[in-house]
Parts: sequence; structure tokens; C-alpha cells
Amino acid sequence: MTVVSSLPDRPLTLDDVTRIAEADTNHRFELSEGNLVVMPPGTWRHQEISLLMSAWLLSHGYRGRVNVAPGVRTAADDLNGRIPDLVVTTGSIPADTVWLDPAQVALAVEIVSKGSERMDRWLKPVEYAEAGIPLFWRVEPDDTVVQFRLDGNRYAEYGSVPLDDLLAGDVPDLS
Repeated sequence: MTVVSSLPDRPLTLDDVTRIAEADTNHRFELSEGNLVVMPPGTWRHQEISLLMSAWLLSHGYRGRVNVAPGVRTAADDLNGRIPDLVVTTGSIPADTVWLDPAQVALAVEIVSKGSERMDRWLKPVEYAEAGIPLFWRVEPDDTVVQFRLDGNRYAEYGSVPLDDLLAGDVPDLS
């Protein structure tokens, strides 16, 4: 087990989280109002869904715009950042980027797992919407993909499809 032995006596920043993540590759780290959120690696199911969705997007012309578990800034300050399970960006991203600006994200995807239900269903969608990310998809434990589109500063559901049906079809326009 990795233990963070010395943390600053102030709210953490995204730069702090980047350094922590470099030292501990066994966990995923997010930042909420300067508070560190630590998550274990995803389950086999969780990782498989990320892989399947990534392969689907890559095979449909989104190469260079799809990544698994990138950092996304969720506020204008340096105290808030989340790690969606998958993103599609609006264009190419420099290779050394750690924290994406939300304006660079066309779609954020969260895969609901035991222990992340409230975060993935209630907290993250609010933060992504307020950050202006146009599309948000949530994969439920029954493999239903619930699709949302930004409507003002909140998401409105526009579709719900079984994961296998989604992956068997064409990728919608994510620009």
C-alpha cells in the first residue's frame, strides 16, 4: 500500500495531484475543492467496458481524440479535477497534457461501479455540465448507456441504449 506521507497545509492543487499520481500508480486521484479523492483501480468489467468503447470509437474515426481515464479540469480554478473513465476530445491534444481544459472535451463517459454510484450519477454530471462539457454518457451496472446532452448548465437525457447495441452501431457525431 502506498501512503502519502507529506501533504501541504493548504488545499491541494491539480499540480499536487499530478505529483501524487506519479508516485502512486495503484490508485486514481481526483480533486474536489482542493480535497483529494482516492479511488482503487477499476474492476475487470469496468476496464473491459472502457476498452470496448475505446476500440469502437477508434475504429470509427476518432483516433487521436479518445483516451481512457484522462484528467479533466472541472472549474476555472486549480482546485477541481476529475478523471472520467473515457473522453472524446474536440481535437488533438498535446502529448504532455495531464489536465484537459473542459472546452477540449466533447464527451465524458463514466462507468458506474460499486462504490462510485453517487459520484457517477449525481456529482460528476453536475460538475461536467457546469464546466460546459457538451455530452455525458453513463454506463449503468446492467450495461445500459444513458446519454445526456448539455442544456444550459445541466444535462438533459436524450437516449438510453444497451451497451452491445451501441457498440454494434455507428458512432454518433461527437463534434
